[in-house]
Amino acid sequence: MKDIQKSVAKVFSIFLSILCLIVVAVFSGVSDLHAVAVNFHEQQESGEAESVLDLLREEDQLVDTGDTVTEQGQLRIEIPSEISVDSVEIVTDYMTRTVGITIPGISSSYFYDFPMVGSCDNIQDMTYETADTGGYIEITLDGIYELKESIDGRYIYLSFVDPHEVYDYIVVIDAGHGGRAPGATKQGVSEKDIDLAIVLALKEILDNNDLNIGAYYTRTDDSNPSFESRVGLANDLNADLFLSVHNNSTASGRMSSINGTEVMYKVSDETGASKAFAENCLNCLLSSLGSTSKGVVAGDEIYIIRTSEVPVALAEIGFMTNEEELAKLGTAEYQQQAAQGLYDAIVMTLGITQESETE
Repeated sequence: MKDIQKSVAKVFSIFLSILCLIVVAVFSGVSDLHAVAVNFHEQQESGEAESVLDLLREEDQLVDTGDTVTEQGQLRIEIPSEISVDSVEIVTDYMTRTVGITIPGISSSYFYDFPMVGSCDNIQDMTYETADTGGYIEITLDGIYELKESIDGRYIYLSFVDPHEVYDYIVVIDAGHGGRAPGATKQGVSEKDIDLAIVLALKEILDNNDLNIGAYYTRTDDSNPSFESRVGLANDLNADLFLSVHNNSTASGRMSSINGTEVMYKVSDETGASKAFAENCLNCLLSSLGSTSKGVVAGDEIYIIRTSEVPVALAEIGFMTNEEELAKLGTAEYQQQAAQGLYDAIVMTLGITQESETE
C-alpha cells in the first residue's frame, strides 16, 4: 500500500513539475509578446518616421497610363489635386545625403493613394512621417547628387545627377568649428562666427561668378559637423579642392604681438597639389589683406588634412590673440577681403585666369 502511495505521489510530483514548466513557458511567451506590443506602441507614439521604400513602384510597372519615367534615378511624385504643387518644398542636404520633401495637407494614407513611381537605384532608404499640417518624406541617397526638378501638371519629377556631369569644377569649403565648438574665443568674439562670416562672404562671390564651379559647404549656419563628415564630403565628391577656413591663436591663448596669415597643407600628398593650393591661398590672402606672412606649414596632424583624398588647404586668416588683428577680423570689410583672397586662390589653383573669367 505504501509502495502504491509512493508511486502515486511520485507521478503527481512529476505532473506538477511538468505543469509548472508549462506555466512558466506560457507566461514567459506572454511576457515576450507583451514586450513586443509595448515596443511597437512606443514606436508609434514617438512619431518616428516609417520606412516606405518598399512602396516605391518600379518604372516597368507603369502600364496603360501613358506616363513614363525615362531617366535613370528619376522619381515621379504625384500631388493630390486639392494641393498646390507650388506649396511643396524640396530641400537637399549634401552633408547627410538626404532629400527632404514637405507636402502640406496629406495624411498617412498618402503613399497608398499616390505611390511614388521610378527607379530606386540611388536610394538607400525612404521614410515618411505625418503631422497635423501634412507629411514629410526623407530620401536617403547612396552618394551626393545634384537634384534636377521638373513639373508636369500635378506630377513632380526628380532626377539625381552626378555633380561632375553638372559642373566643370567642384570645390568643398569648410567653415571651422561651429555649434558647441566655438574655437578660439577672445573678448567675447568666437572664432566659429568669424570663420562662418568669411565663408558666407566667399559663398556670395562664388554664387555670383560666371564660372561653372560647383561649391559645396560643410556648414552655412551655427552647426558643428563631425570631422569625418567634413572631409567625407570632399572625398565622396572627389572634389578638385578642399578648403577649410579658420583663425589662429597663440599656444598659450594669451594676447600677444604675434600676428599674420598661415596656411596648412598635406605634406604626405606626393603630387604636391596640396602644397601648391596652400601657397596660392597664402599669396592671395597676403595680397588681399596686407597681412604678415606666417608661411605654409605642415598640417598632417590635423584630421581633415591627413584624411583628405583631394588637394586640401587649411587657411588661418589671422590671430585672434592679437589685439589689432582681432579688431580687423570682426569687420565685414576685412572678412570680405579674406573671402576675395580665397576666391582668387581657388580660381588660380583650378587654372582659370582672371582674364578668362571676364571674357
